Amino acid sequence: MNLLGLIVEYNPFHNGHLYHLNESKKITGATHTIAVMSGNFMQRGTPALLDKFTRAEMAVKNGVDLVVELPTLYACQSAEIFAHGGITLLNSLNCVDSVCFGSEIGDVDILFLIAKILIEEPSEFKNALKNYLAEGLPFPKARSSALFDYISENKLYNTSKENLTEILNSPNNILGIEYIKSILKLNSSIKPYTINRVNSGYNSLNIDNSICSASAIRNALKNNSDLNDINYTIPNPTYDMISEALQNGFNPVFGDDFYQILYSIIIRDKDNLTDYFEVNEGIENKIYNSIFKCTNFEELQNEVKSKRYTMTKICRTLNNIMLGIKKEDILKTKDLNSIPYLRVLAFNDKGCEILKKIKNNSDIEVITKFSKIKHIDVDNFKTLINYDIKATNMYNLIYYKNNISKLKGPMDYMTSPKYIK
Repeated sequence: MNLLGLIVEYNPFHNGHLYHLNESKKITGATHTIAVMSGNFMQRGTPALLDKFTRAEMAVKNGVDLVVELPTLYACQSAEIFAHGGITLLNSLNCVDSVCFGSEIGDVDILFLIAKILIEEPSEFKNALKNYLAEGLPFPKARSSALFDYISENKLYNTSKENLTEILNSPNNILGIEYIKSILKLNSSIKPYTINRVNSGYNSLNIDNSICSASAIRNALKNNSDLNDINYTIPNPTYDMISEALQNGFNPVFGDDFYQILYSIIIRDKDNLTDYFEVNEGIENKIYNSIFKCTNFEELQNEVKSKRYTMTKICRTLNNIMLGIKKEDILKTKDLNSIPYLRVLAFNDKGCEILKKIKNNSDIEVITKFSKIKHIDVDNFKTLINYDIKATNMYNLIYYKNNISKLKGPMDYMTSPKYIK
């Protein structure tokens, strides 16, 4: 078995994801694939379009063999924490041969070089960084300049300063560097690969060809639930499953759907907002004062936005408040060198073979039924999985609003992984 790992969101699974999956198999020679997928809340702090079980089934129907959940504490945080969670989970299985991710540069060598320098911090690089910071440069510019100086003076890679700056400012390159940093920190045998992202950019809202960004697809669904606008951008299984969800009253979920819940929590926890991760430097006062002026999530983001905070960071901060993600729990778990459990969401016959190999190679607890969890009282296990359960329960308040009779309780305990024959 040659096992390829993918760290994904599939929100939803579209033609670009299908291209990435097929190309990743080609360049790695993989015979089997495992996708570590965000659950019901995404890395940018937004809710998933459809619930995690539906999106996992969608992925398997599109060619992934096994889909498992990236624990919530990692899934909706910065690139560094998100990447560490995904790589650590794959590494904990002791049988993953490679990981392949999309990037703007499409060159794993330069990403590996940058990651290695940032991990090892050679003295020449550290001194250059210190000097640029002393000159008053913002940290990203200072780091970029110090990296260029070190790389060019040691003739490690032929690139311009402008090109290196662009590499360091591109979201998928940033994520790729963090994946490789985590591989190096863990001294993992997993081999990293990358492929070029094709056509539309990460945040582009244009639908002008068969491969576009997930942001564009979500935006189209938000503005018009008619799938005809996006049918040529998604594979048939995705189209069929979104159609089925809509017919059954499970509508796509967006940030505004949670606004009243967030509003209530901010007012209730006014004096405790700084307990939550990324709530610092006085932003708690800005959030509290702004909530009274706004009527929806986008207005609140714009009201809180400043030169210090990007929209994405604000979104993640608000999501941390809503999910009750505390600083102490992130600090306790963000640097773990192993993840204690593997939550299975969907699989096929090859996925069964992967699970068998995992059980033979790792002592990780494989969860297919919550009622059979053995180690839920172990500290890190309990911390991580309780956030998964809480996130699912919060999400389902909205997702099941048209099917409230089907919401029998904590659905993590009631939903089995989907076996796709």
